[in-house]
Amino acid sequence: MASTTVSDYVIWAKHIHDDPELAQRVLAMWAGETIQLEVDGVRGTWRKMDDGADGRPTPGIRPVGAAQEVWRYLYRSRRGEVVSLKVVETQGGVSESAQEENRARLVFPALGKTPEERQAALERLLNGWRLGYRSEGPYGPRDELYDRE
Repeated sequence: MASTTVSDYVIWAKHIHDDPELAQRVLAMWAGETIQLEVDGVRGTWRKMDDGADGRPTPGIRPVGAAQEVWRYLYRSRRGEVVSLKVVETQGGVSESAQEENRARLVFPALGKTPEERQAALERLLNGWRLGYRSEGPYGPRDELYDRE
C-alpha cells in the first residue's frame, strides 16, 4: 500500500512512497486522465494535472469533485501527516474498447502534432523573415513617409 504526506493541494508523483508502480502510473498518465484512489479510506477521483505552458507534463494529480473537499479537509486539519493511498480498480463491466474510445474523445496529446509537423512549423517561424515585406528604396524622413507637412 502506498503512502504520501499531506503537504500540498495536489499529490506529486515524487511524494508517493512505498509503491513505485503507483508513482510510475501517475507519471505515465496523460493530462486530464483520471484515476480512482482510496485516500486514507475515502474513495475519490483524481485527475492528472494539465501540461505546463512549455508542453512538459506536470507530475501530479489533483482531486476532483467530492475528493477535492476531502483532500482540502485533510490539508487544513492534518497537514504534515502521512496518509495511505490505494488504487481502486473500476472495471465494472466497461469494455476495453469503450474505455479507449472515451479516452480518445476526452484526452488529447499536448499539441496533437507529430514531431515532423512541429519541426516544419518551427522552420516556417524561423524563416518567416524571408517572406515578409521588403522595401526597394531607402527610407526618407518620417514626415515624408506619412505625408506630413
